[in-house]
Amino acid sequence: MYGWVILGDAATKRVNGQEVIITAGRSGNLGAAIRAWEDNERHRMAHELGNLGRLVNDALDRLRQARDT
Repeated sequence: MYGWVILGDAATKRVNGQEVIITAGRSGNLGAAIRAWEDNERHRMAHELGNLGRLVNDALDRLRQARDT
């Protein structure tokens, strides 16, 4: 929960140039809402990095095949 600015029942943080605002929601637990957002963001980033890694590997494989032919 590093870098969040807590404003009552909401928290805000700048991520990649965009302002993210989290509210406590129905549970009333702002800490849980922040942890859930951070967990979702971590999974999203891991998925995107995995996709990027596969894209780079495919490109390198194509370059190797083109070089070997």
